[in-house]
Amino acid sequence: MDEGNILLEGVQKLNEIKADLTELYRYKDKNDDLIVELKKIEKNIQSLKKAAEDEVQATVKKRRSEIETAYDKQLDKIKADMKKVKDKRDKRKDRKISERIDEETASLREENRRLKLEAKSLFKQKNVPAFCNTGLYYALYFPGCFRDFIIILISLALTLFIIPCGIYYYVLPEEKIIYLAALYIATVLVFGGLYLLIGNRTKDKHGDIIRQGNKIRHDIIKNNKKINNIKRNIKKDKDESTYGLENFDEELARLDKEAQDLTEQKKEALMTFENSTVPIISAEIKKQYDGKLLALKSEYEKIKAEVSTADEKIKALTLKLAREYEPYIGKDLITFDTLDTLINIIEAGNAANISEAVQFYRKNMG
Repeated sequence: MDEGNILLEGVQKLNEIKADLTELYRYKDKNDDLIVELKKIEKNIQSLKKAAEDEVQATVKKRRSEIETAYDKQLDKIKADMKKVKDKRDKRKDRKISERIDEETASLREENRRLKLEAKSLFKQKNVPAFCNTGLYYALYFPGCFRDFIIILISLALTLFIIPCGIYYYVLPEEKIIYLAALYIATVLVFGGLYLLIGNRTKDKHGDIIRQGNKIRHDIIKNNKKINNIKRNIKKDKDESTYGLENFDEELARLDKEAQDLTEQKKEALMTFENSTVPIISAEIKKQYDGKLLALKSEYEKIKAEVSTADEKIKALTLKLAREYEPYIGKDLITFDTLDTLINIIEAGNAANISEAVQFYRKNMG
């Protein structure tokens, strides 16, 4: 029958349209389900690939760490051995330096010992009080070096600040400026008086002997400066050939070379691991996933083909409806409910064909 006569047809044609519409929706539903399944498979494929890659990375990381740990343990042992050798070397060097200092300062130390005995004997023979031959006495009455002036400053601080302030703040029941002034005056008078009294009595009576003792003291100070200079020069001396450190230096050089060689071996082992072992590990692990991936990809291609077929069917049916039915009946009437209504109109005798049924529908129900 000519397509132009579709409006003259009846219930059979409407059922054909319903059948095409049913098939269209069936393919659309099937296509939606297939797309959902396709996305699910895509997700499973990506998850499986990620699982394989994660396993590769974890295995490579573990194996690399095992290689590094094995070499690092050996390097740590070498470093520990080097530290032991270096400690022994330092101890021997310190001992040899001390021996050298003792040797090179022996005459000066002996002279100092002799000078101290000489001063002690002199003061004892002349009945000079022993305190007159002390560093404190010489610093207060015969200052002649930097250390003496430090002692003087400490003595002044003790006399003029610590003692009066200590009594003022911690001993007196109340704090008044008059008390503080009185304490300063009393402190100055007491300690100043003692200073003058001791100085006058010792200097007047034993001045010559004390001056001789002071000269001996300065000789000892000069010798101590010489000793300190010798110590400083020996410690600064870069020449270690006299200390017998050759065996230690050879052992340190051997251990250092061993550490360098081991470090180079570690680099080569890691390079070999990255270039040769990692690809093998990667291939072996991924091989375990190949079966599942192949099955998923096969299923994916199968469903993809079904989607393509469904798309073609949907396209063909949509074009058929648009070309053969919608221009005559109207797109708005190509629905299951409307088609059933049009069939009922014809079967009820209210219309003889599709055209009359459409007119009846639009007039009475549309």
